[in-house]
Amino acid sequence: MTVSAIIPCYNAEATITRAVESVLQQTAEIGEIIVVNDGSTDGSLAVLQKLKHTHRELVIIDQKNAGVSSARNTAIAMAKGAFILVLDADDYFEPTFVEKALKKFQDNDSYGAVMCGYVRVVNDKKILPYIPVAITLQSCLLHNGALSCLIFKKEAIVKAGGYDTSFKKGYEDWDLNIRILKNGYHYGIVNEILFNYTDTLDSRTYTANENDLALKLKIYEKYESDYREHGKYIYEQLHRKCNILLKDKQKIVDTTSFKLGHSITSIVSRIITPVKNLISKR
Repeated sequence: MTVSAIIPCYNAEATITRAVESVLQQTAEIGEIIVVNDGSTDGSLAVLQKLKHTHRELVIIDQKNAGVSSARNTAIAMAKGAFILVLDADDYFEPTFVEKALKKFQDNDSYGAVMCGYVRVVNDKKILPYIPVAITLQSCLLHNGALSCLIFKKEAIVKAGGYDTSFKKGYEDWDLNIRILKNGYHYGIVNEILFNYTDTLDSRTYTANENDLALKLKIYEKYESDYREHGKYIYEQLHRKCNILLKDKQKIVDTTSFKLGHSITSIVSRIITPVKNLISKR
């Protein structure tokens, strides 16, 4: 099973070597590593050219800045492998991910993609390990649930039409996952922490969070008929989440520390309010 790794790169001179090396260190053979330098203005291209001298499997594409979706689509179009390993330039995989993911594809031909657990890397410290749960079209309409860096069957991406380049501020991976699931594919999971997500203020996650509502409405409008079809499921899940939040809130309100804090705040308020009124009358 041939694998092509694709890595979009924009101003990642400090991390692109680590990303490429995490692919080179995979215990499964990687046929090619396609890095798309998406109009970087730092030294990313020079770093890549230096890596190319010692790694023949590295393919460098230099293009004007067009965004991560465009960069990935460019690499996918060139990829020769039957499987596409997607990685961002500031993240990295553990060495056994591809080998274990390919085993999942062998075991279940319905898989269009396979993901794994991950940790966030903040200031070089690994925190908040997480193993994703199985996703369906219904669950993906409500919440993405899949990692942006994983391994796809190339045919699944091609049939879905690739990444939508209009999602410039994020959620392009969520949008692609919906279309792949709509085509009848399933997502497998390697139940191990084998992906490292570098969490910085420059991460696309923060841009997506800042535009969360607008992006979610964009997804809703694109798949409105699917949301209508699965409306009962989505309604039930949202209400379950609301009930959980209400119970969590009540637990906090019932704690001694909250009650004490509330009492102190009330006392201080009763003292300060007359003083404020007196000052305002002067």
